[in-house]
Amino acid sequence: MKPILILLLLTTHFLYAQSSGSLAEEFAKLDAHVKNPKKSADEKKKTLETNLLNSLRSSLTHRLTNPKKELKDLKIQDLVSERQPGTNNFFVKYKNYLIAYQFASDPEENLVNPSEEYLLERSPGDDLSANHDDKK
Repeated sequence: MKPILILLLLTTHFLYAQSSGSLAEEFAKLDAHVKNPKKSADEKKKTLETNLLNSLRSSLTHRLTNPKKELKDLKIQDLVSERQPGTNNFFVKYKNYLIAYQFASDPEENLVNPSEEYLLERSPGDDLSANHDDKK
C-alpha cells in the first residue's frame, strides 16, 4: 500500500510540475509578445520617420530665430538620412545642417529621443574638398 501511495504522490507531483512549467512558458511568451509586438516594414518606417522628424525639430528649435514658422511644413522628404550599419546612429542632412544622432534603442521599433546629438552648420562658402592640414 505504501509503494502505491508513493507512486501516486510522485505522479501527481510530476503532473503538477509539468503543468506549472507550461503555464510559466505561456506567461513568458505572452509577456514577450505584449512588450515586443511584431511590426511590419511600413510601421517600422513610419516610427523611424517620426523619430527623425521629432529629433530634427528639437535640434533646430534652439538654432533658428523663428522655429515655428521655419519648421512648420517640415516633411520627411525634406531631409536625407543614413543609418550607420549595426548601430542606432543616424546622420541627417537638412538644408545646410548636418546632424549625427545616437539613439539608446532602435528608433525603428520605439518612439525615442536621441541620447546624443551633434549638430554642424555648413556655411555657403565652405570648401570640404580642400586640404586643411596645418603644416608649417
